[in-house]
Amino acid sequence: MYRYLQLLPVAWLTLAGAPNVVADTLPPLPKIGVTGTDDRVRVDSKTWPWIAIGRINLEGRGHCTGTLIAPDMVLTAAHCLYNAPDGRWGIPLETHFVAGYDRGTYAAHSRAKRFIFDPEYDPKERLEVRGMARDWVLVELEKPLDIKPVPLAKIDWEGLLAAGRAGTMSNAGYSADWPEIVMRHAGCRAEKIFAEVSLVLHNCDATFGASGGPLLQIEGRKVTVVGLQSGAVTVSGNEYGTGVPVWNFAKAAQR
Repeated sequence: MYRYLQLLPVAWLTLAGAPNVVADTLPPLPKIGVTGTDDRVRVDSKTWPWIAIGRINLEGRGHCTGTLIAPDMVLTAAHCLYNAPDGRWGIPLETHFVAGYDRGTYAAHSRAKRFIFDPEYDPKERLEVRGMARDWVLVELEKPLDIKPVPLAKIDWEGLLAAGRAGTMSNAGYSADWPEIVMRHAGCRAEKIFAEVSLVLHNCDATFGASGGPLLQIEGRKVTVVGLQSGAVTVSGNEYGTGVPVWNFAKAAQR
């Protein structure tokens, strides 16, 4: 699970029936932001759906995680594109999506062309629950990529919670402690919901850099995006990751 300051967002298939997980073990490193058992495992970024996940590289300002949801459209967290110290948004020219990134290699790359935000998103409210619920952005790319996108799920609250109970939900991203490889926590749960603001609370292991990474539902060969990683909260002494549910941004993506 997470360990952050209270209400601090992260600014941070070849086998039949399941996407590939790389079998080799990784040397232990200090965990950044993950407490208790670290359930993340490395996945093969050359295979789908992991090849459709990549780094959002921000020139001179680090990285976040993004998911290709159309040949020329990437989903990530809005706060990734906001430079809080300067109080300004990044610009598309300085924003790069690198699909299937793995230790300097990648499957495809494009700079951004434009950003599509929730019209009510305010970066000054990024520490508040209502801000977290709107913390998504669609990054339109300069050119389409020849990679199969991950489709958005058609799902409601009950379906999302059922995915968590069934162990079919996963989170994936390029966390600060493993910035060069994509790591996945399989079988994490949607723990609670804030229905009035459409925010998911989950127990997926992730940390800085994994912001904008997808919450996936994986059922055999079928993989869909059910949400995206936005941050973390502490509620009644319990720590949860926060996720923006897919219906918050699905209409914008369809347009």
